[in-house]
Amino acid sequence: MQKIKQLMLVSISCLFFLTGCLESNILEELGIVTIYGFDKAEKENTLRATTVLFQFNPDITDASQIITSEGHTFRELRNNANKKSGYKIVSGQLRTVLFGPELSKEGIFPYLDTLERDASISDMVFVAMSTQPTEEVLTASNYEQSPNIGTYIQRLIDTAVRDERLISNTLHEFTRKFFEVGHDPLVPIINNYQDKAQISGLAVFQNDKHVGEISLEETFYVRLISDKFNSGQVEMKLPLKVLQNYLEEYEKVTTDVVYVVLDQINNRADVELSNPEGLQFRVKLDIEGRIVELSERIDLSNKKALEAIEKEINNEVVENLQALIQKSKELNADFFGFGKTYVATKHGKKITEEQWRDMYKDIQVEIDVKSRIRSYGIVE
Repeated sequence: MQKIKQLMLVSISCLFFLTGCLESNILEELGIVTIYGFDKAEKENTLRATTVLFQFNPDITDASQIITSEGHTFRELRNNANKKSGYKIVSGQLRTVLFGPELSKEGIFPYLDTLERDASISDMVFVAMSTQPTEEVLTASNYEQSPNIGTYIQRLIDTAVRDERLISNTLHEFTRKFFEVGHDPLVPIINNYQDKAQISGLAVFQNDKHVGEISLEETFYVRLISDKFNSGQVEMKLPLKVLQNYLEEYEKVTTDVVYVVLDQINNRADVELSNPEGLQFRVKLDIEGRIVELSERIDLSNKKALEAIEKEINNEVVENLQALIQKSKELNADFFGFGKTYVATKHGKKITEEQWRDMYKDIQVEIDVKSRIRSYGIVE
């Protein structure tokens, strides 16, 4: 029993010694980084960082602070930012990194690699870019009820991802795709509109370089193949002529299109390499959803009307997907991930990123879509 007591006393003493070795941080003395913005500076080989800080201090009314600094490395940028703040700058609550247009074109992986090596920074940090200087975005003063612009942008992206309007792109996900042959990242574009940061689309990256953009509407079609919807939503424009016979009798039409809003969308995509030598892929898509809105009054109780809508939805999806695949080929950026399927199919055969780039522009994709209207909501 005495030996047990002695052992417990030694263990407790060791804990006290270990505690004394740890660096103590007082919360009120810290500047908590919520977002970094990185741009090229005017000096050659120099970076300019915009750092948004939050302070837990009950004695100040404005708990947010924005600091700009310049340097050649991330460590130098942070040290120079520390010279302009009475608070110790820490990155443990970093939620977003935002890259300006010039750095994005040159390649952002070296900076992401530095952040990923920092043990205090989570790999769930969102990666975003702007077509404006990041300082212009991060000095927007309208950030709703958020404590600062960094927290607002993190919520902006996170909400869009959870609502399935964006494809998630964290530090971990970007890095994985960077090292993975045959799948390029899509990064949200955050710009300042009328003094408020907003998502304006998605940036297409070839490896780690910005090469083009797609709209938020186009993101839906990318996700149909490369991701899964649990409760998605989309608005589609269908030709009215094929639905003319199903209009309600009292309806007076002055347009040649009908807009259909679908929600609670579920999808299943099977992508296969049907002809390896000919680089031919076959995509089979099953889509289910509910009609919640129509721009024209159509008799949906008529089974033939629903079948006509389903057929036109199939055509709309195929048309939009083929246009986006062609766009990805022109940009030579495989954001659908067809290269992953190719690599997985060619068991044991090594293929480099450069080889897939040479091949990608020649791929052919056959798309077969089957949509089903599960219900038609309040119209029903």
